[in-house]
Amino acid sequence: MVMTNTGRELHHQQLLTVPEGMATEDLIAGLVSGEAGPPPPGVEAAGSVGAIGPGATGITTLNMTAGDYLIVCFIPNAEGVPHMALGMIKPITVIESSAPVAALPEAKVSIDMVDLGFGLSGAISAGLQNISVTNKREQEHEAFLIRLAPNATAMVFVGAFAPDAPPGPPPGEALGGFQSIAPGGGGTFNVNVTPGNYAFLCFVEDPNTGAPHFALGMLEEFSIQYSVERSCLSGRCTIAMKSPRKTRGLLYG
Repeated sequence: MVMTNTGRELHHQQLLTVPEGMATEDLIAGLVSGEAGPPPPGVEAAGSVGAIGPGATGITTLNMTAGDYLIVCFIPNAEGVPHMALGMIKPITVIESSAPVAALPEAKVSIDMVDLGFGLSGAISAGLQNISVTNKREQEHEAFLIRLAPNATAMVFVGAFAPDAPPGPPPGEALGGFQSIAPGGGGTFNVNVTPGNYAFLCFVEDPNTGAPHFALGMLEEFSIQYSVERSCLSGRCTIAMKSPRKTRGLLYG
């Protein structure tokens, strides 16, 4: 799944399954009505591209079973109206195929989403890469990736979207990640990261408390450092601090 944000606000691409026997039009009407409560039985989150900012492109890869789905953006506009209520909702159908199931792209790092946290297989390094995500527990989960502004925290970033928050951009950048998916599901997302401070968050609502998962501890802050390489020739050594955009060298001998 590929999504390019050509608008002026944050957008994501949430896939929802439409269970057999349910009319797609009825599900759309129920979602757009804004009625509180859990989705109808059989409607499950099926992943796709996490929230990205204007001008950005997000890419996810996942294996989908045949059936009907909705692509939805739940993010609200500045007036608090969900984008889906403004037309950002689209039905699609996945058809059966006799071709073998394609393998997911090779990933440098894998993330197990649990109740309630993120289990990373290793450190995330700078550069363009695929990261795999699997929901290992009983609730739906997402892995929303943000790059934090200097000295900002993930909770400060989240607070910038509160109704009483002062005007202005949030202290960070939405980089996508993987949208909410049902237990046992998963896939990969593609991202290009540079040295800096980052966080994974899950905004899915806990069915027991009504609180978003990040408020219950499903939040993982981490840093990406410059890589350092050392080489010596004829008694003179070079230390190179590398990032995807530039290399800075220091000679000594």
